[in-house]
Amino acid sequence: MNNINLLLGIQGSRRISNILLTKNGKKYFQFINRTNFLNDVVIKNIIDFLNTVRTTRLKLPIILNIGKVTVADKLSYIVLECLVYEMLNLGYSVTVKLITDSTIDTKGIEHSPLMVLNELSNIFSPNKQCRENTFKKEFNFISRRTVKYRRLVSPKSNSYLSKLTSDLILFLSNQFEFSDNFRRIQYDEIMVTKLANTIGELVGNATEHGEGDCLLDIDITHDFTHSQKQGKKFGAVNIAVLNFSNTNFGDKVKNKILNTDLSKSIRYQKIKVAYDTHQSYFNDCYNEEHFWNLASIQDKISGRLENYNNGGKGMTDLIKSIQNFTHEDYCYMMSGKEILNFKKELLKQDSDGFIGFNKDSFLQSVPETMTLGISKVFLPGVAYNLNFILEEVH
Repeated sequence: MNNINLLLGIQGSRRISNILLTKNGKKYFQFINRTNFLNDVVIKNIIDFLNTVRTTRLKLPIILNIGKVTVADKLSYIVLECLVYEMLNLGYSVTVKLITDSTIDTKGIEHSPLMVLNELSNIFSPNKQCRENTFKKEFNFISRRTVKYRRLVSPKSNSYLSKLTSDLILFLSNQFEFSDNFRRIQYDEIMVTKLANTIGELVGNATEHGEGDCLLDIDITHDFTHSQKQGKKFGAVNIAVLNFSNTNFGDKVKNKILNTDLSKSIRYQKIKVAYDTHQSYFNDCYNEEHFWNLASIQDKISGRLENYNNGGKGMTDLIKSIQNFTHEDYCYMMSGKEILNFKKELLKQDSDGFIGFNKDSFLQSVPETMTLGISKVFLPGVAYNLNFILEEVH
């Protein structure tokens, strides 16, 4: 995968002390997680640790002792996979100690390549070369298991997105649950098509903005119950889309709005008007990067310099179309440290055809606080974490 090195290199890191240990005469580096979570705080601590290891120039074994944790979301462990992959490629040996308290939206970690390196997993191999080669293979190669779909997507041809969408429809349409007996899970056909199209659009969007390949990982969980919905079964479609790049999500639209002639398009002029209004409200919770990310997801807005008359389909419309089928959902996008949460009730177009992530208008009002977030980790490029909880019919 391209540019994973940026995840380590671009962070503002602090030096970690007391990381070099000795056991039975052998030296190694060890990270110890002192929390009960695997979230952005822990990922940032791991990045600081790994950057400290790299400054020593000693290629000693690395142990990531993460412990028993609740995983915050799918993207958290996917980013951890990327960090481990980068360190292996740099010539370090890496093992993990991890016990997860997984939920309907994070159970997919049980099928993560991390489990191959996990000393506490029953698939851990004592053969270092074997387990590290297996990790790299599972990280990079296409996976189409019953409940997992993973691939690195590169825009090698104009038809790659249509092929991906067709592949996803086939995957989502053939779901089975095995815990009691062999049962087919039926999802609404319209929902399946919309979901496949949405994922394809997000992948295309990520590769266009980042001009590089994109990691897509999907897992599906089945047979969960809800305390307030007796007699019903629920499953989840959990999706991570990740592209590393020197170009963050809002950079191209920002450059286009601030540095080119907008006289050809009233719609782009309105984005500039919105920027002039919003910038007086920028603060620690809502900043300029949030604004340009928000501007970049609008319908018919493109970062391509020569394109003023057309733009991509607004991704919020696509995500909202899936949310209409769900029991619950948890969806956000992240670029840099800035996070936009996709709240269904705040994804309505205003009278100007924009989505402001508020109940008023994009041009005059800032987003609701609940739609904004700032991560401890700087993610160069763009990532999406989408979790859709669905009632299942057997």
